[in-house]
Amino acid sequence: MPGSTVFNIAGDGCFRMNMNELATASRYNIPVIEVVFNNNALGMVRQWQTLFYGKRYSNTILEDKVDYCKVAEALGAKAIRVTNKEEVDDAILTAVKEDGPVLIEVVIDHDDKVFPMVAPGAPIEEAFDEKDQENRVKN
Repeated sequence: MPGSTVFNIAGDGCFRMNMNELATASRYNIPVIEVVFNNNALGMVRQWQTLFYGKRYSNTILEDKVDYCKVAEALGAKAIRVTNKEEVDDAILTAVKEDGPVLIEVVIDHDDKVFPMVAPGAPIEEAFDEKDQENRVKN
């Protein structure tokens, strides 16, 4: 919607597959705020491997350590790196004041979880949150 502040929230694995969208936003000076949670991993797949496959990890750690702020700047966007919770509010306030695209890279641990989530092969109607997961483990 024109005039609205748009936030796109993605993990670093997803951003790698779709970073050209930031180039397009830069080309047309679209003020989208791209929030990239950087855990140097394919986080949802790793989370599945943790919760459903006995922590048998395979090909989920992204060992090349991409600097997403530099990538964003190379694509013509502004960039902000957040390394702790206390920096989040300032990063958002700074980003919304910009008149073009901004990437906020939020550095997190590769074992941080994302909820709600859907189990492998399950329909979206069976999505569960962290509390549901705790109950599943207890039972």
